[in-house]
Order: sequence, then structure tokens, then C-alpha cells
Amino acid sequence: MYTEERRAIYKKAIKAWGFDAQARVCQEECAELITAIFHLSRGRENAIMEVVEELADTYIMVGQIMEYIGPDIVEHVVDCKLSNVEERLSKEENENEN
Repeated sequence: MYTEERRAIYKKAIKAWGFDAQARVCQEECAELITAIFHLSRGRENAIMEVVEELADTYIMVGQIMEYIGPDIVEHVVDCKLSNVEERLSKEENENEN
């Protein structure tokens, strides 16, 4: 959930450590999430918790990047992309019914 309290923390982190540093950390967290998802797909023991931990870290860093860029524009693009997903799903459902 993208709350005002979280937004304040994200802004504070960007101000304290700078965008460039936080962007690098975001890249690192994304890479760690990719690895964790790979482990999950390979059936590694405890992989679910590994994914959960990395999702949380990535979510926090993405929140900071969103705050830097502007969350409204990001949310608008997310809505557009979800609309596209919904349209594709609807088309697939219609094709499967025929």
C-alpha cells in the first residue's frame, strides 16, 4: 500500500542518500529478486521466504524511485498496462469459449 507515511520515508531516504545511490540499490534488489524467483522456480527449499524478503526490499526501493519520478505518472501508466492485461485476458476467454 502506497501510504503517505511510506511516501515520507521514501522522500527522506532519497534526500539523505541521494537518487544515484538509491537507484543503484534498487538495481541490486531487482537482481536479488530475479535470483530468488529463479530459486523458487527450481524448487529450492525456503525459496518462498527468499522471494518474500526480496519482494519487500525491491518494493521499498521501487517506492523510492517512484517518489523521485512522481507516483502519479507511474500509477497512470500502471493503470494503462493493467487495462491492456485485462483486454488480453478477455480476448483469451472469448477464444477459449468458441
